[in-house]
Amino acid sequence: MAVTPKLEIKQSQSLLMTPQLRQAISLLQMNNLELGELVAKELESNPLLEKEDDHLDELDSHQQTIDDYDTPSEPEEEQFAEDIDYENAFDDSGSDREGYEPSWQDRSTSHTGSDDEFDYLEQKVSARESVYDLLTSQIDSHFTNAKERLIASHLAAFLDRAGYFTGNLKELSQKLKISENTLQKILRTMQTFEPSGIFATSLKECLAIQLADINRLDDMMKIFLEHLPALAEKNFALLKKVCHADDEDLASLIADIKSLNPKPLSNMLGENNAYIIPDIFVRRDKWGTYTVSLNQDTLPKVLINHEYIAAVQPSTTDKATKKYLKERLSSASFLVKALHQRADTILRISEEIVRRQRDFLEYGVDHLKPMLLRDIAETLEMNESTVSRASSHKYMHTPNGLFELKYFFSTAAGMYNGDTQTSVTTIKHKIKQLIENEGNNVLSDDALVELLAQQSIKIARRTVAKYRDAMNIPTSAQRKKQK
Repeated sequence: MAVTPKLEIKQSQSLLMTPQLRQAISLLQMNNLELGELVAKELESNPLLEKEDDHLDELDSHQQTIDDYDTPSEPEEEQFAEDIDYENAFDDSGSDREGYEPSWQDRSTSHTGSDDEFDYLEQKVSARESVYDLLTSQIDSHFTNAKERLIASHLAAFLDRAGYFTGNLKELSQKLKISENTLQKILRTMQTFEPSGIFATSLKECLAIQLADINRLDDMMKIFLEHLPALAEKNFALLKKVCHADDEDLASLIADIKSLNPKPLSNMLGENNAYIIPDIFVRRDKWGTYTVSLNQDTLPKVLINHEYIAAVQPSTTDKATKKYLKERLSSASFLVKALHQRADTILRISEEIVRRQRDFLEYGVDHLKPMLLRDIAETLEMNESTVSRASSHKYMHTPNGLFELKYFFSTAAGMYNGDTQTSVTTIKHKIKQLIENEGNNVLSDDALVELLAQQSIKIARRTVAKYRDAMNIPTSAQRKKQK
């Protein structure tokens, strides 16, 4: 068979990640504060955009109604803007549908500003790991139980700028309907996080945690920490007396203290770090009905400045200027519609979470139900990745406290009574607790299966072994040898 060059025409479908599709996805992942920073930059660079607050102020001064002013002029839209398909902006699986045509392809290829025009949407808030990311990663690695991660996320909201825990465990215990001992245990675990000394409740505790980490917390140092006010007053005679220390010992103690950081987060907080501010509010009225709303105080709202367009359009004859106005209007139209779509997506997902987790809102963390991203996606007819992005880095303020949306998601496992309301993370936690409390009677994987069955949890021995390995827990033979 002869091999000769030839031309062939083939038809295929592919997903084109146009600049605007990337920008829409980026918008969905941001929280309100990050979004506000980026929208502020676009307001500076695009004269056809204006803040909604400024628009309302102008309406008041001219005694116009919002409806009259906000209706776009058809000739302006026809002259400067092209129709844009925003329906699938947040669904990156849209191109897999039969007959799909990438509606932004022509616009992206004729886009004179290239990626620079929307550079504000491509920026990262900071290349340096933020306090939020640091805490989130450590919460995920230290707590295998979804309920404990949820509690830990709530406790993290009480971290001040210095790195101290400012919450009241007794009040939180009543609000979350869990024991104060449970909260204390979780807080103790969080006090092992980096940077050393974080989540301490006092200066003495903060310094003690750091000293313990470097193996300097001996009996003499413990007494020294009990008399920190004497150090502030430079009462060295008292310190030597209570610590039974000589001049050399005292100098060593003071040197150790000076090497510590009394504000563990002081070196990490910069202009890009801020307190956790909720993106969603959940409120309960006197009839027991829960309402979900977005945080309007931090949600950026922009409009197209049609008055500016009407003012410059008649006098515009230069082709370059017309092209610039057309591009600016297209850019502004996309941003306004994308912001609206983002808000609607987050609100719908939040409402569905509240509907499914009503027992949690009513009775506390112990009643958190297993829930998957797929469950929300199927109910709302969204792509699972869309739900994942919309719930990332978003916080919901509920009557039970402040929680990150992603902590409401956990897998479920079957039970002998036919129920499927026990999460896999809960089972892992139960296995860990059984092993921690086994004492000298080392439990085999088969024994763990039997003990879990007594709690109606249906699980195979090989699954127990898999979960145990995932938590880096040695086998029963290895544990018996260690003991």
